[in-house]
Amino acid sequence: MRGRWWIAAVSGLVVVVALAVVVFVRQSGDDPAPDAAAPSAAPPSPAGSPSPSAKPSRTPGAHGVLLDFTDGLKLVRAAGAGKPAVREERATGGEVRLVPRDGGFAVRFPQRCVQADPKQCPRAILEAGADVALNPGTGLLHWGAAVLMTADETSDGSNLVQKGYSQTGSQFKLQVDGAKGQPSCVVAGPVGGVNGIHVAKAKSSVADGRWHTVDCVRQGDRLRIEVDGVAENEVAIPAELDITNEAPLRIGGKGVATNNDQFHGTLDDVYVEIG
Repeated sequence: MRGRWWIAAVSGLVVVVALAVVVFVRQSGDDPAPDAAAPSAAPPSPAGSPSPSAKPSRTPGAHGVLLDFTDGLKLVRAAGAGKPAVREERATGGEVRLVPRDGGFAVRFPQRCVQADPKQCPRAILEAGADVALNPGTGLLHWGAAVLMTADETSDGSNLVQKGYSQTGSQFKLQVDGAKGQPSCVVAGPVGGVNGIHVAKAKSSVADGRWHTVDCVRQGDRLRIEVDGVAENEVAIPAELDITNEAPLRIGGKGVATNNDQFHGTLDDVYVEIG
């Protein structure tokens, strides 16, 4: 990963245990979410996964947030985004599990569901605040994550990082949709009174059981996706597309209601950097 500014770590943040029913705003409407709980204690690494790659070092930066899970969910490095606490949201037995990675942790999401009734599928995500400082507007935006997933963890909808909704406002998102495991970066927002959705899709797959870094860059009228530091695709977007919304930053899915685009692999070093 290329170097970035990151300001001094904001430590000592407490994992929020949500004991009340939370209402999530979804593309198709509002859905109640079940009680939330702290992620499980670190179990062994996922069966069959290779030795994890070294975690990239990160340096202080301007405006943004980094979740590197070095101390579980107790540390969120933030700049200009207040002090966003990280909390887990669950449904139907889903959970986010801490798994060891290079002396720290990564986070593993529920396995792919084989239930005939999708309402019974385990679902779990992380939510990291809704601070307005995470809205890039029309400015420069970088976001991404380190991802580990296998071919049997792919799905039609698999959201890694998301803020906002493409059909009802504005959004930036990183996803790995489809059986081939090709990641894509998405931005959406109103231009001339009409919402437009723009996608930069990588040519290579990340669903091979190895750690990969995936980075999205929105700069001016261009949207670019990089895999392991190599640019794989770039598309034109309206320079005036404004990504400003009140939605929280969500990791691993767009919520915990049915059809939440649940991610089924493992994530680390999730970040958003503005400017």
